[in-house]
Amino acid sequence: MEASLKASPNPKPLPPLPSDDAGSDFLLHLEAYLARRDGVDKLLKISRYAARIALASSLPPETLATRLKAFESSVGLSRKAFRLGKFLQDINAFRAAAAGSTSTVDLLLSAAAYGGDGVYYFLEQLVWLSKTGLISPAIARRCEKISAWAELVGYVGSITLKVKEMRRIRLSIQARKRVLETKDGYDAVIRKLRDKLLLKQLSLVQDLADGLMVVGDVRDGKGFLTNPLLMASAGMLSALISTHKNWVSC
Repeated sequence: MEASLKASPNPKPLPPLPSDDAGSDFLLHLEAYLARRDGVDKLLKISRYAARIALASSLPPETLATRLKAFESSVGLSRKAFRLGKFLQDINAFRAAAAGSTSTVDLLLSAAAYGGDGVYYFLEQLVWLSKTGLISPAIARRCEKISAWAELVGYVGSITLKVKEMRRIRLSIQARKRVLETKDGYDAVIRKLRDKLLLKQLSLVQDLADGLMVVGDVRDGKGFLTNPLLMASAGMLSALISTHKNWVSC
């Protein structure tokens, strides 16, 4: 009996504690995501359009609605600050597209897409400076109208380019399906093309949602397509898609 109570000279090691790698990986990914300008901007975008949806639904009481309006306006101003210098991305993107362009049509579409977007982001800087009180509010009113039209041109070019790119990807998938299926890496290539096609489709939906909001800005809120709840829902859809794309890419 006494022998059985004695500790074993070679006790079995205790089982390892559950690993927290999954949680750590998520936190590292989240840190990398928030370190990006676009990552913070998209979270602000979700917050802003959530407030807009709540306001458009007329559900919040008057006291909360006043706070939501102030919050929405403040977040909108913060997002403009995050866009300082962002027009340079469009300049560099157009340079890359022009270097790799194989047709005049694609070059013109790239000029419309990146040029319109670049003008929009450049003018947004002036709008931000105006809303902060540094320059005249009259400048903001003029810039907002011009930037809305520039953004609309950008989305027309971007949507057209993405439709053409989706068609090319589909043709590539069909062409690869006709080659010998025993070829090494066949399944991996098809899978990558399908993943790329899915991202393009999501990006197209995002552009359509953003384009709908720009139409509302150009029309000064007139017409059935400019319903506040519809605009807010389109903004939320765009925010969720762009958040997903940025999360996957970081």
